[in-house]
Amino acid sequence: MEKFCIIGYPVSHSASPKIYNEYFKRINYDGFYGMEEIAPENFENRIDHIFEHYDGFNVTIPHKERVIPHLKMIEEGARIVGAINCVVSKNRKGCNTDWMGFVRSFPKTDWNGIIVLGAGGTARAVIYGLRKIGVSRITLLNRTYTKALSLKKWADSFGMEITAKPLDTLKQVLKYGKILINTTSVGMRGEKFDLSMKDLENLNLIYDVIYFKTPLQEMGKAMGIKVVDGKEMLYNQAVENLKIWDVPLVESLFREIFNDVMGKMRS
Repeated sequence: MEKFCIIGYPVSHSASPKIYNEYFKRINYDGFYGMEEIAPENFENRIDHIFEHYDGFNVTIPHKERVIPHLKMIEEGARIVGAINCVVSKNRKGCNTDWMGFVRSFPKTDWNGIIVLGAGGTARAVIYGLRKIGVSRITLLNRTYTKALSLKKWADSFGMEITAKPLDTLKQVLKYGKILINTTSVGMRGEKFDLSMKDLENLNLIYDVIYFKTPLQEMGKAMGIKVVDGKEMLYNQAVENLKIWDVPLVESLFREIFNDVMGKMRS
């Protein structure tokens, strides 16, 4: 039996076990996907156990960076982004499927006037993904301006030109933007950006990495703006995981199971 899992703290909220185990059952694959909740103070004591007992695993907060010293191979995107979320145990290879999931879910459109909100790990994956598809210039806003400046310096290494601004300039920046990408957690618990419909009227696209309804998404839809939520990024990320682990992929079936599980979680 092939064994996989997700490690993080906490992980009890993860939909991955339900999605993968149902998929394995439906394709008659001899596999199992579990979850291993590892508190930060126990990480060094537990990580070798994970490598020994699982053929592959996903990594979520707060271990995406901490797992790096335990790897022997790191794919280029993961190395540049500086975070790992998918591991193959036999060769200790680490990958980042966040940026891949973003690229595959980002609509093919005019990519001018992109505004990215946030400067955390998801923002790094999104910015790297944007560069991979040919975007060379974005505006980045973050509540902590120094973190935005830090990402600007980081992005110089792979040719992305970032104009960094504090988050309180968002209303002014939106006057010239066409695409708004939210990588922050704002909206996850019903929080709102200080924006009105008029502030969004120039936008063609809102991409929100949060995979359930948020006030930003609802406002965009009410205005007829194209809105993509994080469910598509999550789906494409999961597909990439299967490919990396050499699990047979029947994409139509996997899509059906993914939508069913996620739909129940969001309802």
